[in-house]
Amino acid sequence: MKKMYDYINYIEVDKTPSELYQEFLNDFVAFRKENNLTQELLSLYSNVGRVKIARIESNMHSPTVKAMMDILGPLGYTLKIEKVKKKNRKENKDCLEN
Repeated sequence: MKKMYDYINYIEVDKTPSELYQEFLNDFVAFRKENNLTQELLSLYSNVGRVKIARIESNMHSPTVKAMMDILGPLGYTLKIEKVKKKNRKENKDCLEN
């Protein structure tokens, strides 16, 4: 069954919303680890429970924008709306050939 975004011909996408969300979760975990933060430390800095952070990271809880701002804000970070970069035709062709 086609999704709504399959019918929007003026918007070309290479990733589904599910794939984008999984990338977001991967980036969130990478952000924490790159900043040498345990879930416990992130919880202390952000005043958001460690269990909630663990549930977000394990995809057991889908955070609200406010929850993400509560976590990221005290660390000096924010969320940003960004256009998804499309693969160019050469990259797509290379992927098909491999």
